[in-house]
Amino acid sequence: MPPFKFPLNLKDARKLPSRLAKYVMKSHEFHIPKYDLPIRLRPWFLVFTCIIMLILAFLGFTNFSRSLPLNDKLLHFMCFCIATAIFYFIIDVEESARRIWIWRYSGLMFTAFTCTFCGGILSEFVQAALPYKVFDWGDILANLLGSSLGLYIAFHVERYYRHRREIARLYQPLSATISDLEDEEEDLGGTQLLPTHINHAAHMKPPKFSRLTDVWDEREELFGIGGDSDDETEPPAGASRPMPETPRIVISHS
Repeated sequence: MPPFKFPLNLKDARKLPSRLAKYVMKSHEFHIPKYDLPIRLRPWFLVFTCIIMLILAFLGFTNFSRSLPLNDKLLHFMCFCIATAIFYFIIDVEESARRIWIWRYSGLMFTAFTCTFCGGILSEFVQAALPYKVFDWGDILANLLGSSLGLYIAFHVERYYRHRREIARLYQPLSATISDLEDEEEDLGGTQLLPTHINHAAHMKPPKFSRLTDVWDEREELFGIGGDSDDETEPPAGASRPMPETPRIVISHS
């Protein structure tokens, strides 16, 4: 992963939020041996998810949450909303594979199974096995509501980000550097929407006119099959063609 460059002047400082978001949202190829899956991972969100999971495990398996000045159900709602939204951005899919619906919604389905079902429901049954924990259906309801809201927000944010990235790619300014174009090309998973450079030499070449500008030109021998018949024999180049005879109308008196 290339290092993030901090701005040195005011002009670069204005672009800091967009560059930081692009740096965090950048995905990288992920290869599984013996499987060719169009999956990409965002490492920064993987780090954020690990940190959040440690915090949730600490709050869920200890009594520390009781000392916080927050309602227990509100704490469940907020934690699962944030955790689900962060977890959703871990997985990215190649642009070429998004035409298939199962890959287009793979991140949504994987996040719903992992965070909503496993984290929001199964984790409460595991905590109920502890001697100092009491099973509460209200906690499960708060987990499901928070996870659903986080998944909904993350899905539409990622959709908006992908739309903005495609628009920025299509209308790339001419002053963009080659490194920016290469980074965007790598982030798109090898899908090139527009050429990344302008070939000035191609514009300097004079246009080449084809000999077959008029396909019905008598001077062009297109097929060349068989020999010329006697009727098709043309006079020499220097001779002039005879003028056609003018038709005459003869009136006879009977």
